[in-house]
Amino acid sequence: MKNLLLSLSVASLSILSMINPSMASDALSGTSWKLISWGNEKSTQTPLDETEITLQFENDQISGSSSCNRYFASYTLKDEQLKFGVAGRTQMACPEEIMKQEDQFLSALEKSRTFQINAEGKLQINYKTNQGSGVMIFTPNQPE
Repeated sequence: MKNLLLSLSVASLSILSMINPSMASDALSGTSWKLISWGNEKSTQTPLDETEITLQFENDQISGSSSCNRYFASYTLKDEQLKFGVAGRTQMACPEEIMKQEDQFLSALEKSRTFQINAEGKLQINYKTNQGSGVMIFTPNQPE
């Protein structure tokens, strides 16, 4: 009986050691969000009318719509620290104001520092760019 318990314990530990710790503790994997605002206490903006900015987390990768184009990148999560890799994107051309919004969003995303899901269930991502610090606020979204 002791040998059986010892064997089961060793087998369990072996299986647990194969689980990727970042995936096991990743509270964001499998979630999808829609941007509702970004900025700081001095200046907050919302997405332009008839545009949608989305963010999906899946297996250490993100993807979504950045207004005009689709984007994708890797991400790492450790406690409340959130970092994104350099985003790649499709190359569709859109009106200048939409392209400006898209560039601002992707710049903020690449400069992300921390995140939290607030009491209202909204995702808050804090970032710091050359223009200063800010926060992006997302609501839950149905996956695309």
